[in-house]
Amino acid sequence: MTLAAASWWTDWPKFLPGWLAFAWTLGTGARKVWLRSHKVALGAADNELREALKTARTLFEDITSQGRRTVDWFQAAERRETSRTIRDLADRRKDRILCQELKAVADAWDKAFAVAPPMRVSDWFPNANLSPQVRQERESDQQRFAEQVSFTQTGLDHLTAALGRLNELERRTLGR
Repeated sequence: MTLAAASWWTDWPKFLPGWLAFAWTLGTGARKVWLRSHKVALGAADNELREALKTARTLFEDITSQGRRTVDWFQAAERRETSRTIRDLADRRKDRILCQELKAVADAWDKAFAVAPPMRVSDWFPNANLSPQVRQERESDQQRFAEQVSFTQTGLDHLTAALGRLNELERRTLGR
């Protein structure tokens, strides 16, 4: 028994490099799997998502600063596809939290668009003598504009959370 114990002490330096290489290989494999899962969660085109979110943030801030956006403004070519683009980019992600935030941003955009009043001819003549019906339409439009700003604020909150999550995933994956 003492001979076996003595031989282990003399043989361990021969096997140490093999065991270290084995441990290193297991660690590298685990890190590779971990990074791969984060890259899949981040998605293929993270720069494209970032640009879409920056555009949405600019549009949301434009709505909150102006406060009077009609249906015509939402139907312009560069604004028409905003929510669809964000939803498409969300479907390409595997991170549950990021997807939820992106879909909430798209929903807020859709709700702000849904409450947008139509462009009215009476808006062109602000100082004209207005009929009671036109006055009632203007009051209704003011309420819709207030709802629009409310949805926009909600969208900005979710957009900020989505950008934060995107940054967190990038830091984990790419180390930026």
